[in-house]
Amino acid sequence: MERILIVDDEAFIRENLERILEEDGYHPYSTDNGDDAVKEVSEADVDLVLLDLNLGSQSGLNVLRAMREIDPGVLVIIITGYGTVESAVEALKLGAYDYIKKPFKADAIRLIVRLALETQNLRREVRQLRRGSQTRELSGDNVMVGSSEQLTQVYRQIREVAKHGTSTVLITGESGPGKELVAKAIHQMSPRKERPFIEINCGSLPFNLLETELFGHERGAFTDAKNRKIGLFEEANGGTIFLDEIGEMDLSLQVKLLRVLEDRKIRRLGGNRNIDIDVRIVAATNLDLKEALEQKIFREDLFYRLNVFPIHVPPLRDRREDIPPLLEFFIKYYSEEFNKNICDVSRAALDLLMRYHWPGNVRELRNVVERICIMHNQETITPECLPREIWGDKPQDEAAFNYRIPPEGILFEEIVGRLEKDLIAQAVAITGGNVAKTARILNLPRGTLRYKMGKYGLIEIS
Repeated sequence: MERILIVDDEAFIRENLERILEEDGYHPYSTDNGDDAVKEVSEADVDLVLLDLNLGSQSGLNVLRAMREIDPGVLVIIITGYGTVESAVEALKLGAYDYIKKPFKADAIRLIVRLALETQNLRREVRQLRRGSQTRELSGDNVMVGSSEQLTQVYRQIREVAKHGTSTVLITGESGPGKELVAKAIHQMSPRKERPFIEINCGSLPFNLLETELFGHERGAFTDAKNRKIGLFEEANGGTIFLDEIGEMDLSLQVKLLRVLEDRKIRRLGGNRNIDIDVRIVAATNLDLKEALEQKIFREDLFYRLNVFPIHVPPLRDRREDIPPLLEFFIKYYSEEFNKNICDVSRAALDLLMRYHWPGNVRELRNVVERICIMHNQETITPECLPREIWGDKPQDEAAFNYRIPPEGILFEEIVGRLEKDLIAQAVAITGGNVAKTARILNLPRGTLRYKMGKYGLIEIS
């Protein structure tokens, strides 16, 4: 329920406004004193102020100035008589949202209050956009792609937990497999989807900055706190807050987060009252939190509070069947982004991409495709387009000669030649380019070695 403060020295006006606003489901309360109103704005969480310009001996304009100094974002509607319209215009210049003239009709009050509160919500959404909480459409940052058995299980978990709008979720997995996509999908499929989705990386900010970002602060809470700041928990009210890299959070902040999970209340830094919040908390980490518990760098009670509904996102190397559809998706996106005609991957290039172990997971695959689309113009991605690390990589869990032929077949000469070139290059690196030593460790005649080095463009040093 939005809290609406009514400031008017006429009891009849106050009572009438309270009745109208209560009927519309708001939480109105009132005062006849400008000083009390300013104090209320400085100490409490007020969504909207209805302020009379004529408060007896007090000037409504001075009250407005004082409120705006304390909280520049405070939303104020001016109530004015027929003879003070010029003063109402002055109030608009000082930052008031709008004004309404006495005597007013109930429908007019309802309309202007609804529009003002919608404006407040739009302001919050703009702040979210500035934080980058919403990503570019179809950028690959907000779309999950793949149909492997492992990813299908993740989809199933997302659908089930999304139905229940309050359950806390802990997402685990290496860096880059798509944990943030899981968090966004939970929000978009939940009853909270029309409310804010706000994310923050807990490892990217020092303790004091992270604390004020999450919980906000009151004016004067510390040296540079010149204005009140609304924290992310309050901005996410009714929606979802995504705490990425939760394992990096300072222990003292973990205590505060535990309290939020237990009480569903927060208190701004420097504040003296608790604020109720209705937020689903989704946390993610690439750390082994059980190991962190043993090392005493993560609280056991917080772990069990977060681990209500765990979801593990498998690394890309454990779901290689998702590589082709991901390639197709990223190639289409970046070809359009850079105005290229790349539309296919050669069989040999796909073979290399399927064998690579992808330590950076989906994020690394996306970066590789983006780089290729920047650097190359041909329609088909060939092995020569791929970064050197993909050419030279060998999966750690299988020997080079235990090569598995895919159902669509292989280019035998190309693959054998690539293996031969790689073995010679390794031997040359070991011997420093000494042909005699290289031939000896490869058990090849020198003439044969020189021929193959020339064939593959390997420089003969000695």
